Order: sequence, then structure tokens, then C-alpha cells
Amino acid sequence: MAYFKYKQVADQLLEAIQNGIYKPGDKIPKEEELCAQFNVGRQTLRSAVSQLEESGYLKRVQGSGTYVCDPNASDPAAENGDENPVSFMPAGNPGVIALVMMNSENYVFLDLMRGISDYLMEQGYVLTTMMTDGDYERERIALENLLQNPPAGILLEPVWPRVLSVNESLLKEVSQKIPCLLLHSDATDLFPAYPLRDCDGMYKMTEYLLELGHKKIGTLFSFDETTGQNRYLGCMHALRDHGMAQTRERTVWFEHSRAEDLFEPGGSIGIDRMLKDVTAVLCHDDRIAYRLIQYLQDRGIRVPEDISVCGYDDSSYATMDLPLTTVRYDGKYYGRRAAETLLQMVRQPGTDLSGMHVKEPELIIRESTAPPKAV
Repeated sequence: MAYFKYKQVADQLLEAIQNGIYKPGDKIPKEEELCAQFNVGRQTLRSAVSQLEESGYLKRVQGSGTYVCDPNASDPAAENGDENPVSFMPAGNPGVIALVMMNSENYVFLDLMRGISDYLMEQGYVLTTMMTDGDYERERIALENLLQNPPAGILLEPVWPRVLSVNESLLKEVSQKIPCLLLHSDATDLFPAYPLRDCDGMYKMTEYLLELGHKKIGTLFSFDETTGQNRYLGCMHALRDHGMAQTRERTVWFEHSRAEDLFEPGGSIGIDRMLKDVTAVLCHDDRIAYRLIQYLQDRGIRVPEDISVCGYDDSSYATMDLPLTTVRYDGKYYGRRAAETLLQMVRQPGTDLSGMHVKEPELIIRESTAPPKAV
């Protein structure tokens, strides 16, 4: 039987792995380097790598490279007699963290990604990013790709986290096989989450308006995002703690991806109804607050003299025109701490995350708010 060239290359690579030249987690040299080293063509080299992949010694990750695995690695939880161990698969790409986000066009995305990337680079990890655009089919493809080429861990913003997901079974499979931390969401039965404390931030904002003397406060929030629902809850808790209640007329909900429709002729009915009965409005974020101020100014309604308007996030929108009263969201800090928490999960499975440090929301008072007009 012929002793094929690719088998010789596979044997030499295996020997290098067993001798510790390439250790678990290491990325082996690029194809061109290995082809030159063994004096073989690309097809021969790829056949050798495929053989070692089938044996569990290597794992090829599209767009990143090929990494060394330990085929004999076992589940430490199972060895310790855990009746319900979290059976994470051996990471196919232990040097990579995946970030799966709904929308890169969101103005907080760049700061968030910078914070994540900076920390991971310091720790020797590479960040790979996937965008779902709020589409369940794109999310399904991303999750299936990650299961086929598992990274060390995943930072995940699920598609419409406040809506029952059609990818529920796939998300469950991911949770059982790869360490994963939710972003901009609450913890679930499947995943832990790095919280935003949105409820606390909007509670502070509402209390500030109450201290100014506002008793009729409108709300304008996204119903299909965790951030929108938690910010709404913060407002409701503050009103309740001060013996006040919200009315339906003062509450406007919208779908995040269709936010601009709010300010179109057919979409403004709810806003117009709300404006008849409020002296201040709490907005989902700075962008919505900015658009609302434009809408009010076009109708001759002064901010803050007639109606106070508050944003959230302290983004570039907060200083584009009329400086907004807002709550500061430090995306870079949030991303860094989320990445730090995920690596803790990767390195120490089963770590108690209940005491994780979460930055307190900061109220930023600017010119878009004032006491209500005297009646």
C-alpha cells in the first residue's frame, strides 16, 4: 500500500504537537509557511490537516486559521461528580471570542466594540464580529456557524430579546456547548447577562423630573428591546414610590426598527395624544429625544419652556442641537467589563457571577429640562 505524502505530513505535524512544539490553543503556521516547510502543495497540506482534524488534534476556523486541540480533554464538572455538568465542547478556536450583535448602525456599537476589542487584545484573544440585522434567519446562520467552528466564548445580543425567539432550540444548544454572555439583556435560564442597570438609570431621571415639579410625564419606549422595557419599569417604579400612576394616554410604545415612523403623519397620532397631557417626556434614547425635539419645534412647541425632553445614553445626539438631559451609557467601559466577565467564564467554568461589578448610571443634566410652566 502506498504511503501517501499527505500522511507523512500529518505524521510530522502530529509529532510536533505531541512533542509540545504546538500546544493546545496554539495557531499553527499559515498554509504557505507549512507548504514551504514540508515542500508540498496546498492540496497535500490540506489533506494532512483534514486527517488531524478528524482525529481531534486540529480545528480549522474560517477566516482565522487552524488551532491545536486536545483530543483527550474531558469535562472537569463530570469528573467531579456534577449531576448536571455544563458540557462545553472543546473550543475549536480557543484564541477567538465571537461578538454577535443585532445592529452595527446603532450609535453605541462602536464604543462597545472598542471596549471589548481592547480588553481581548490585552489578553491575547481575537474578536470576530457577526451582525444579524435583527433577522432571525441571519441569527440562525451565525449560531450554526459558531457551533461548527466554536470560539472560546460568545458575547451575544439576541434578536429581539423581549420577543419569543424562533431560534430558541438553537440558542439552548449554544448555551450547553459554548460559554456565552448576553449583552443589553436580562439573564435567562440559558444564559447569564452583563446588566446595564437601565431600570436604575431611568428611575434617577424620573425622580429628577419629579423634583422639578413635573407630575404628568410621558414615556416613549421601544417595546421589543430589553432596554426599552427596563427603562419603562424604572419610570414606573419611581412614579409608584411617589404615589403617582401612569395613564395610557401618556404612554407610547414603538418597534425599534421602525422608530422613524413615529414622526411621520400616520405614526404621530400617539405622540400628539400624549403631548396634550404631559409637561415632560422620557425617551428611549438620545436619538428619539433629538427627533422628538425637532417634531416639537416644527409645531411651535418650545423645549424646555413648554415641554421638557430627556434622552438616554449621552451619545453624540445629546449635544447636536439643544443639549439633552440624559443618562450616561459608557459603551467602552461596558464592553470591556463584559469581555472581562466572559473570559472569567471561559477560564473558570462555574464561576459565581452574582457579585459582578456594574457601573452605576450617571444622570447628566443639561438644557432640555426645566420646571413645568406655572398654571
